[in-house]
Amino acid sequence: MWTREGVHTATNEPVPGLEDSISWRPSGNLISTTVNHNNQHQVIFMERNGLRHGEFPLTLRAENTCVSTTTWNSSSNVLAVIYEGQEQCHVMLYTCSNYCWQLKQHYTYNTSNITFIWDHEDEYKFHISVDSRYICYQLTSKVSTCSSTTTMVIDDKKVNTTPMSTMCIPPPMSYSQLITDSTCNSISCHGDDAWLLCSDRTIHRFNNVSHAPPGEITPDESYTIEREFPLDSHTCIRHLVMVTQSKAYCVALVNDVDALLTLELSDKEVFVVSCTTLEDTVVNMMKHPGSTTIVVQLYSGELFELHGGMLEPWGSVDMRECARFCEMEIAVFEEEMVVIGRTSFNHLYMDTRLWNYDCTSISLHKTHLLLTSHSHTLMCVSLSQPAHVARTTEGVVDTGIRSIERGSRLVVSDPDSSRVILQMPRGNLELIHPRPLLLTHLAQLIDSFQYKKVFESVRKHRVNMNFILDYHPEQFLTKLPDILSQLNSQFMELFIAELSSEDTTLTMYSFMGTQSTAPSTDKINTVCNAVLDAVSAIDTVPWLNTLISCYVKIDNVSAGLQKLKSLYHSHPAETEAAIKYMLILTDDEALFNHALGTHDLDLVLLVAQHTQKDPKEYMLFLNELQEHDELYRKFKIDEHLGRNKTALHFLMCCEGRFEEVCNYVTKHNLHSTALQHYQFGTDQYKTIGRMFAVSLKENRQMEEAGVLFGQCADLKECLECLRFTKQSHLALSVGAQLNLPPDQMSGLAEQLADNLRRDSGHREAARLYDRYCDNPDEAVEVLCEGGLYSDALEVSQSRNRVDLISNIMSSLKVESEQTFNLLEEKRELAEKLASRIVVVREKRSQVGTGFEDMDHSDLYSDTTSITATSHTGSTSSRRSAKSAKGRKKAEMKKYSLKEGSKYEYFAIQEAFKGIITFINLRSEMIKDMVNILLLQGLLECARKVVNAQKQLVEVVNKSVNVIWPPPQSDVVEQEGEVEPISYPPEKIKISAVELKQFTGC
Repeated sequence: MWTREGVHTATNEPVPGLEDSISWRPSGNLISTTVNHNNQHQVIFMERNGLRHGEFPLTLRAENTCVSTTTWNSSSNVLAVIYEGQEQCHVMLYTCSNYCWQLKQHYTYNTSNITFIWDHEDEYKFHISVDSRYICYQLTSKVSTCSSTTTMVIDDKKVNTTPMSTMCIPPPMSYSQLITDSTCNSISCHGDDAWLLCSDRTIHRFNNVSHAPPGEITPDESYTIEREFPLDSHTCIRHLVMVTQSKAYCVALVNDVDALLTLELSDKEVFVVSCTTLEDTVVNMMKHPGSTTIVVQLYSGELFELHGGMLEPWGSVDMRECARFCEMEIAVFEEEMVVIGRTSFNHLYMDTRLWNYDCTSISLHKTHLLLTSHSHTLMCVSLSQPAHVARTTEGVVDTGIRSIERGSRLVVSDPDSSRVILQMPRGNLELIHPRPLLLTHLAQLIDSFQYKKVFESVRKHRVNMNFILDYHPEQFLTKLPDILSQLNSQFMELFIAELSSEDTTLTMYSFMGTQSTAPSTDKINTVCNAVLDAVSAIDTVPWLNTLISCYVKIDNVSAGLQKLKSLYHSHPAETEAAIKYMLILTDDEALFNHALGTHDLDLVLLVAQHTQKDPKEYMLFLNELQEHDELYRKFKIDEHLGRNKTALHFLMCCEGRFEEVCNYVTKHNLHSTALQHYQFGTDQYKTIGRMFAVSLKENRQMEEAGVLFGQCADLKECLECLRFTKQSHLALSVGAQLNLPPDQMSGLAEQLADNLRRDSGHREAARLYDRYCDNPDEAVEVLCEGGLYSDALEVSQSRNRVDLISNIMSSLKVESEQTFNLLEEKRELAEKLASRIVVVREKRSQVGTGFEDMDHSDLYSDTTSITATSHTGSTSSRRSAKSAKGRKKAEMKKYSLKEGSKYEYFAIQEAFKGIITFINLRSEMIKDMVNILLLQGLLECARKVVNAQKQLVEVVNKSVNVIWPPPQSDVVEQEGEVEPISYPPEKIKISAVELKQFTGC
């Protein structure tokens, strides 16, 4: 071996019989040559350093022949060996899988010399010159299958077959071998039978290949091509397609043009029935396994359908635009046939539509189209969708996409199950069950009511067991007894344990759909109750664990324990085993407490014996309980379990323990529960009610405390509480019942009025000042304070107080001036916001929202990585407080009208919304104010307020469409952050005070 620079690098060891047919593999790792050893040729390989690296024997004897050439194709995966003899020349093509070389094609030419060369552009094309005649061969790599699952691999004079539906044997091993007398060049299958076309122009038939026994199998029938066959010695038959047991189609060269031949096989011979000359070369011909449809593709890419030996155009579209396929399948999408083809450039087509750019292999399942890609994924396209949907890329959105090993290729998919066989680049096989195929197969089993196989598959492949119910809930619930007859308790235990309220056909398995609606909103309880009913109707003992699972699932452990207790005497061993199983589902302490909650000490002892609890702990407690009477024992048990309300119920049923009841009520704040037990008006009711009222008074709930004191006939305390509330009518009524003197009633009314005044109850406060306190001055002041000028005038006139009327008008003038100024401010703000938002919107459309230049560090939580610096250490509570403060600060920033701020657009809309709210809230007050001003003759003041409001309303109505333009994309996303959106109020009811006398103003 020498380098390109002429430097000697290595010399191999002497090899006896070494020949000169040396070829360097294009990948550069091996050198191939041949050796003639004992009249037997061998191909040997050497590494770059001269060391031997494997070999394999050639089938032809070396007598009167020699190997003239060994040559590799451009992708280094096919080795061509050319034999030359005195009368014949042979071309043999070998490939390697799992380090085993196999002869795939053998061509024989009746001449003494040929010229062979691989094409430099197409890896599977080679050129041959024979007797001044040029022939170009185009090879395709195809997986031959019989009955869709039995793979057939050509290896010289044998074909290795393996039924992949029951086993997965990687090449070069196989389950059985079909033996022929010469090299097999192609395979054609019809049903379960296989026809092998060999290099010596014979056709061998093998029956029932899928059920063949292991070992070597000889042909059941052999057919010899007739002597008058219209072919010359240089032409081979290709694209053999069997239509029936005795009829076939094939393609061959006749007078240098392709011809479609109709063959008839009978009497161990092959006869040509018809010969149709074609205008172009045939590159693909295949038959749909489920029908008699045969599709033919010419070199130009056109697709035709073969009918009675004649070609008819395929489909209704122009198939002249179709690409030339190296791999082709016929799929049926909702009764419409579609040709699926893959080109040598790994483009996938559906008829003429380019569907995928990086498809490396395809396989047709009964329910899905499978394909692998250069991105190392397996995609499943459902055949149940319409063809026009499948032709779009949307057809794969709702299907399963899973990762596979780099370089994997599809070998076969079992149509009767979910098995898919992939072959790795080095040749070994991998068996997978893609989720779409698996779920479709499970759905078919559910429809055929084979629930045992469904449960076994779901358990094996770790599918969510809710799918068994969610796919067909009505069938599952109505035929549950029949389903249980197919299963055992273990399957149902797993099913109940995984049961959830989620409908898997709408979430994780949404692409499967569902047969009907979910059983109910309370799915878990519905299913568990149905299982309990079905199991109760049969022998319960074998299904004890299923019962326990249901009771635990619906959180009714106590009922399950009672069921076990009822079976303990008749089936003690099974019951104890069920208790142990229950301890697996719940912990020891929880189960002990559930048993204790049944108030059955025998059951508690039975459960405690199987827990890990120390008998010294629970026996002393149980002995203490045994000493009490039944009701007090139940109280102690519920008190221990924290069931305070039920414990109080049992305690109140005990005689002579009212003092203990009062202490327990106070301790656990159960006053309302205790009041429901005692009759109204009894001493016990009054005692508990007074305790409750004192508790409410301490918590400043004065209104409820006062009512409770009144129920307990303690009117003084009732009044003390009500005087701090807004219930003026109720407080005055209680004061009247106590026969309070006038001065005390007046003081009570004044205190109540002060409370109402602080809580904006101006009208009611003024009533109390005027009626009970005889203080019209304070009443008028309160009404003016609340803007109730009409009521203030009414009080003044009823008291005939002219001085109060003048005070009201003075206050009204000041209020009108303030209102005018406020309306003007709102109008100026509305105009400013309307003009500013136009500028902000233009900047947003030109340069975005400016998110890039802002500092967002105060917006991130403490767990967000802002910089690349790592820090380890303890985190204090101040950190969370700081982050909360930062979030509050960030929330307030959204409403900042600062020009150029990040949220200015949103803040402007929110500020404008505030103006609309202001107008809607103040409209009635302004109308009342204007009416009084007009009534008193203050026309100028009224006109100013009316005009100011009218102008504000006009500006707002005019600017609403500017602030909130017609619906567009208001969401601006920058680096994962979404700007908040402000929407206009649902109802914009903006109207100004309209008075006829001001119409012309």
